Amino acid sequence: MAYRDAIVMRMSFNFMSLSAWNARGACRAVRSEPLGCVEIRRSQMRVGISFRCACVVTALIVLTACGSDGDPVGPDVPDVATLTVDASEGWAYVRLGEEAQRVTVGDPSQSADWDLAFHSTSVMLNGGNAGPGGVVGHCLCQNAEASDAEVVAMTAASELDAFLDVGAADVPTSEDAWMSDALVPVIDGWYAYDFATHTVSAAPEAVWVVRTAEGDTYAKFHVIGIDGATQANAGRITIEYALQPEAAASMGEPDTAVVDVSGGPVHFDLVMGDESDGTDWDLRFEGYTIRVNGGVSGGGEAGAVAAGDSFEAFEDASEIPSTLYRGDTYGGVFDAHRWYRYDLEGNHQIWPTYDVYLIRRGAAVYKLQLVGYYGETGDSRQITFRYARVEE
Repeated sequence: MAYRDAIVMRMSFNFMSLSAWNARGACRAVRSEPLGCVEIRRSQMRVGISFRCACVVTALIVLTACGSDGDPVGPDVPDVATLTVDASEGWAYVRLGEEAQRVTVGDPSQSADWDLAFHSTSVMLNGGNAGPGGVVGHCLCQNAEASDAEVVAMTAASELDAFLDVGAADVPTSEDAWMSDALVPVIDGWYAYDFATHTVSAAPEAVWVVRTAEGDTYAKFHVIGIDGATQANAGRITIEYALQPEAAASMGEPDTAVVDVSGGPVHFDLVMGDESDGTDWDLRFEGYTIRVNGGVSGGGEAGAVAAGDSFEAFEDASEIPSTLYRGDTYGGVFDAHRWYRYDLEGNHQIWPTYDVYLIRRGAAVYKLQLVGYYGETGDSRQITFRYARVEE
């Protein structure tokens, strides 16, 4: 066999193998540099017209394996719409539709231009106390009984069928199945109610670590006494707290304060250790609710997280990742049925459960599956979700 013919056959075989094993890549190669391919063979290989013919024939074989839109011939791949939003800096508002999009909202409590919003791990819907949109949600929660090990093993690919299988038959017809959003204070469970004696008492075992409104000071905090409680409010609330000037500093000496909410809301500045006028505050006490100056309750950077230890034992806020501090939110279905689990392998990671949620706005119902919390470079609070309208 002539040396030239051997080269032609070898190179033709290589291109045909490429079309069989990697049609998509071959299509890109042939389409992106066809002239360079011919010029290299003509000037460097100098094998004449027969080699160029082999290249063209092989290219035609490869292109035949490509669809008109550049995709390889094969089984149909479901066209699933996804959207990723940066939920690291305040609330990211989204409007659902044939193509979901992030929208800018002036006053979310007065705007119907958004359907749902994301901030860190929190999700709220434009309905109930959160806004005038009348949006409600329902969780199908197909993975509610999954073990932690099973959740860790789940991937966006493995849970795709669960999303695709949801149809009109899964949409609840009872209004009781749908949830609208209400205020969800991050500091909760600080009191106990005795149904036998109808009395309210403090729950000092519930301890929180609070990041102040300035964002650079921390405190441990709990309620140690309640006096004069009525059906409308908790009366005089005694709190104990200790300041940590910064994450690396030592926790200061404990201090106490009495906040009287019998006459209305009271704002408290943890750094100053006193009540404030409402312009510079960390905690807001009203009725049986304690709010933080962050999230939906205020414009500060305050947030809180359960200490997971007794007041005396907790010593250092730097042990808690900053991403875990949460402000107050409005929550409904996403608060009752969290879309993630946390710290399943001891590394403070967020693990999606891939449960499918139904979101209803008017007569339109959408299915939603949150599939990611981290971006391509590992940045947190980069929320990715699948969505599609459920056709009747």
